[in-house]
Amino acid sequence: MKQIVVHYGELSTKGRNRKMFQAALAQQIRAKASPLDVSLKVSPQHDFMYVRFEQASYEEMIEILKDVPGIARFAPSYEVDKDLEAIKAKALELFADIHIEAGDSFKVVAKRSDKNFPYETYDIQREVGSVIGYAYPEMTVEMKRPTHKLTVSIHQKDKAYLSLSSYTGMQGLPYGSSGRGLLMLSGGFDSPIAGYLMMKRGMELEAVHFSSPPYTSPQALEKAKKLTARLSHYGLAMQFINVPFAKIQEEIKANIPDNESMTVMRRMMLRIMDQLLSERKAQAIVNGESLGQVASQTLTSMRVINDVTSSPVLRPLIATDKNEIIELAEEIGTYDISNEPYEDCCTVFAPTSPHTKPKLQQIEAMEAKLDIEQLVQEALAGITLETIDESYLRKDQARFESLL
Repeated sequence: MKQIVVHYGELSTKGRNRKMFQAALAQQIRAKASPLDVSLKVSPQHDFMYVRFEQASYEEMIEILKDVPGIARFAPSYEVDKDLEAIKAKALELFADIHIEAGDSFKVVAKRSDKNFPYETYDIQREVGSVIGYAYPEMTVEMKRPTHKLTVSIHQKDKAYLSLSSYTGMQGLPYGSSGRGLLMLSGGFDSPIAGYLMMKRGMELEAVHFSSPPYTSPQALEKAKKLTARLSHYGLAMQFINVPFAKIQEEIKANIPDNESMTVMRRMMLRIMDQLLSERKAQAIVNGESLGQVASQTLTSMRVINDVTSSPVLRPLIATDKNEIIELAEEIGTYDISNEPYEDCCTVFAPTSPHTKPKLQQIEAMEAKLDIEQLVQEALAGITLETIDESYLRKDQARFESLL
């Protein structure tokens, strides 16, 4: 049976709640690996967990584990017979698979929980180190900071395990261990990154998209669904909630001065989000606002917009700039989708000269012209729900290829 040792990182600092975090991490690993291997076993230990599997390859499991929140690092661990010659042979095989450069160094660390094994810890290190040094004379032995570190574990059962390569994980906390939030997801670059960062902190998300057909196109809606699918790669399947918003925007256009329309539109969105929060039993609203990026994201505007809700509004991008957001979008695979040229409801109805310092009393006086409660309830009555996971992107690609 193949084995990978998963190290928790931040999760290790948790006290009495550690088992809850471990269970959330194990659940996600099992869910992500289920298409590959039905015999996968996850065994949590104090500071790490074993992931054991059969049918899947190491490469397939590495691809899965590198994008699971809550994993600091992980190392494939190769099983061999508990025999010193077999251990030496496997050690040479592992070194043959890596790229060694002039000046590289190595170290062998042995861990012997089976005290009946006929070789002491130091003997194992010396014997295995000798064959490696003979095979690769260009490498030196370095005890403090070696380029390559081989770990040999002699278990109490009938097998030994060797690890050479270690991989960095996504860090953060296990998905679903930090409560549930609703992400305001447009088709732009910012909101998917906000969602990704909160997922990395362990928050389970549902995506809420405001669409305004016929002013926004079916392609714009599809773009938001594809972003949801990409985000689900870092968690589990997500609920995609589509809120019809055209009538509200028409009413705003007809009754509110153009330069205040963005403020009123955002306040209407938050009113809807507030009620969705209660209906979906979520605990926080997440959006992609970045301080000063656009007119509605000045401190004055945000205070006026926030006035309609007492719910927590989390803004993980608040101190980032656009370049940082774009870099992260490229890294996590949302850039190409966000870059598709389909406008969302915010850009279609964007005012030509938005007010950056709206006054609350004036905004409230303008909103008196709207039947706010009726508009909110009509929007809520028209929402549609769809469960989306990362397979949605593969189906979308298949649909596209069938048209060629």
